[in-house]
Amino acid sequence: MKVISVALSLALALLVGAVEYSCEDKQVVSTSYVGASKNVKAETISCSNTLPGYAPLAATDNSTDPSNVCGANCTTNCFYPAGGGPDPNDCAVIADALLYDGQNIGPLFNITANTSGVAMTYASCYTFFLDQASYNLTYCRNDWSTVLNYVAVNCQATQNAHGGNCVATDQRWFIQVQNSTA
Repeated sequence: MKVISVALSLALALLVGAVEYSCEDKQVVSTSYVGASKNVKAETISCSNTLPGYAPLAATDNSTDPSNVCGANCTTNCFYPAGGGPDPNDCAVIADALLYDGQNIGPLFNITANTSGVAMTYASCYTFFLDQASYNLTYCRNDWSTVLNYVAVNCQATQNAHGGNCVATDQRWFIQVQNSTA
């Protein structure tokens, strides 16, 4: 019976990541334009909800010090069925802006605790990094660029999908890629 319970818990944990997230009570804290051409809209956002089925983690260290999650693993999930996903070429513009800012502003960015994040939009592509932990996180722009390109190319109509996300193994954060009109 214990094995069945563990297997069921694992299956439910894996399903959590496949859920398409929608920011509830979205508040835009700040807006800027990034990249070499300043054509990618970047917003710091706050949401009142977390990914369904997720329980926020308690701080394991001093919550005033960000926890660096650069290079941390995440699991990619595509949103099915096909139809309405972003153009991977539009997502590549955001990915390039992240790389440009990584070289010219700095490789890291900070996200404050509890359902706060950074969202970026260019044409049909909308992506965001959301902190679900109860403490601040630091992430790498080049890692976000890599994840963005991967999800945009591998979770599109030709794969019977319309975007997707990549959820951290410990579920403290996730990156989502979707159509900007979704």
